[in-house]
Amino acid sequence: MSSKDSYDAELCRAVLAFVREREAEVVDRPEPLIALPGFSCLGRDFDVVGRIRPQAHRLFPRDPDLNSVVFGIFPAYSSEISGTESVDRASERFGRMLKVCDLNRMPSPYVLVRFSNPKSGAGTIGELPVFVSPDYFVHELRDLEGVEAARLELWNHRNEKWRVRWDGDWRVSDGGQEIRMTGDEIVLWAATVISER
Repeated sequence: MSSKDSYDAELCRAVLAFVREREAEVVDRPEPLIALPGFSCLGRDFDVVGRIRPQAHRLFPRDPDLNSVVFGIFPAYSSEISGTESVDRASERFGRMLKVCDLNRMPSPYVLVRFSNPKSGAGTIGELPVFVSPDYFVHELRDLEGVEAARLELWNHRNEKWRVRWDGDWRVSDGGQEIRMTGDEIVLWAATVISER
């Protein structure tokens, strides 16, 4: 565990004690990135502890032997980790999006999307979805309004998947049922499914 310009001894002690009690799970679980539920620390909103395996981080890039045996741990939010990330996706989340060294950080919800907007030319390349920030997601979602040939798929930290399209109004499908929404409703819906614990 590390911090930069935000060290908090009480929070660090709480995280380390929490992980020590779950040492077998931390080491034995094979997933590259996991969230250990049930964490709390007085005065903090973190609700899980994240754990990343050595093959998915570069905590010690100049010392491969040390890097290969160190598990990274950090206070986190349940909306940030799905537990199904591949090694590459875990590495991207940990290294680029979570900012785990900032112990005062706000949540960085798991927002995985694949989309295409033929009107603006924006979209993901190929079939692989990409991680984006919630703000970027909402921006792109708003740009799809009125574009009937557009498509958008969203996955969140609970591994729920939705398809969103415009057909005179918003249509959201989870694979089972389709719901119609207004522009204001779609933004509220997006905020709920992205950040809800």
